[in-house]
Parts: sequence; C-alpha cells; structure tokens
Amino acid sequence: MKTGVILVTLGGPRSPEEIPEFIKHFIGRELPPPAMKAVIERYRLIGGFSPLARITEEQAKALGEALGKGYLCVPAFRHSRPFIEDVLERMAASGPARILVLLLSPFYTSVTTGNYIDVAKSHIEKRSLSVPVDFIHSWYKEPLFIESWVEAIRSDSFDEQAFYLFSAHSLPMKFSGEPYRRQIEETVALVASRAGIRNHALGWQSIPNHAAEPWITPTVEEKIDAIASACFKGVIHVPIGFTADHIETLYDIDITHRQYALERGLSFRRIPSLNAGEPFIKALKEVVTKFNADER
Repeated sequence: MKTGVILVTLGGPRSPEEIPEFIKHFIGRELPPPAMKAVIERYRLIGGFSPLARITEEQAKALGEALGKGYLCVPAFRHSRPFIEDVLERMAASGPARILVLLLSPFYTSVTTGNYIDVAKSHIEKRSLSVPVDFIHSWYKEPLFIESWVEAIRSDSFDEQAFYLFSAHSLPMKFSGEPYRRQIEETVALVASRAGIRNHALGWQSIPNHAAEPWITPTVEEKIDAIASACFKGVIHVPIGFTADHIETLYDIDITHRQYALERGLSFRRIPSLNAGEPFIKALKEVVTKFNADER
C-alpha cells in the first residue's frame, strides 16, 4: 500500500475566464466591476492567468518520481480546482496506507496554512474518512530548503557588494504573534548567513491599498527607499516567502517593485523562484521521508 502525498497551495486561475470564480472563492464575494477589471488587468500583465496550479502539478510529479513507487503524489488547492476536499476524497478511496498533506508554504499562520489544515480536518470528520491523515507544515528549517535558496542566490551572479532585499506576504498586525513572522525572519537569517550576504533586509509586501487595520511592516517600498538613501546602486530581490511563481512574484515584485526601484535610480533583478527545480524537489523529498519515518 502506498503513502499518499497531497501537495497543497492557494491555487489560481488557469485562464482569464477562471479569474472571477477564483476571486469570488478567495474573498468570499463578487468584486464590483471596476475592482474586477483591475484584477483582470494585473493578470493580463503576467500572461492572463496564474502559473501556480501548473507549477504545483509539476512539483507533485517531480516529487513522486523522486520518492519512488511507495508514494503517490498529487496537487490540491484551497481556492481553485481540484479542491483540497475533493482530492482527499479521491486519495482516501484509492486505499493508501496513510495520507500526508504537505503544505507547500513552509511557514505557519492560521490565515493560510492553518486554514488549509482546518478545511482538510473538517472534511475528514464530515466524511468519516478512515485513512490516517497527517499534516506537514513549518518545515522552514529543513537544511535542503535553506540550501535551495542559497543555490538560487549563488547561481545568479552573486555580488557581495549588492543589497539583497528579501520579501514575504505581509499580514495584519493582529497575526504578528503567530509563528509566520518569526519563521520568515529565521529563514532570512539562515539563508543570508549560508550565502554570505553582507547587505540584506526583509520587507513585507502585498498589503491592500486601503487596509482598514495595521499590517506588518516595514514594507518593501520603505526598504527600497532606505536602500536608495544608503547610496547602493541596485536591489537583488529574493522572494523568500514564496516557493513558486504566482501573481505576487510576477506582478507585485517583477512589475510593481521593479518600477518603484527604477524610479529611485536603482537597478533591480529578482532571484528566480524555487518552483519545480531539482534542489527544491530534493528538499521536499527530505521533508516527506523524514516525517514519514519519524511518525511511524
């Protein structure tokens, strides 16, 4: 009997036609037409859709091949098809020895990873699924994960004199006491130390324009201002909070942050996301096999 591994991410629209349905599922309501038009325009600027679902599928395929015949790896999404609940149902029906739900964000917060776990647990209880199900999260300290980022940085024209700006999705301040913020900060420190980065900072991104409450700062824009003021010539952006490309890397970073930096006289480039690269797949394999061995 195989061990089932479900790789879980947010999901995303696979085509322009799927954008309204995805956004409605994501925020719980339909957007007013002007707001939806703005969202669609953002997706248009990155190709018309999100690559996240496809990348997660590639990660699942590559991880399955790396783990071997004792495992069955499939993707699942919180806000697009196939949904977590549906994949759990199908996986349980296939008769695995156990199911491991691998959260592809290694950082824990109740808003994302915690919510995905709650959704899965609720479905398991509702459907009385008898297969043992365990959840893998908070694996941010896995050495091969850290090395994945170090390798990505080192292979991208590493410059000891450059300023490396790490970023992650911000959260409302009321969630700042959850593990997420500390885990991000620890990861930045580990990667910067291993890579030998002398000049670096962490900025928080993707804060809504009209947020009704305080969010975790400093923002990426505030850090770019400080970098310019310190007379650095450019920014090398490390999307440490994301393990795959989606709208927050392809639009927020590659378009918005890039333009902000260029307007302040700074050069700008981004370290590529980990996606389904071999170093990251090796890290995921290690995370799964360690967990599977420890929990038996």
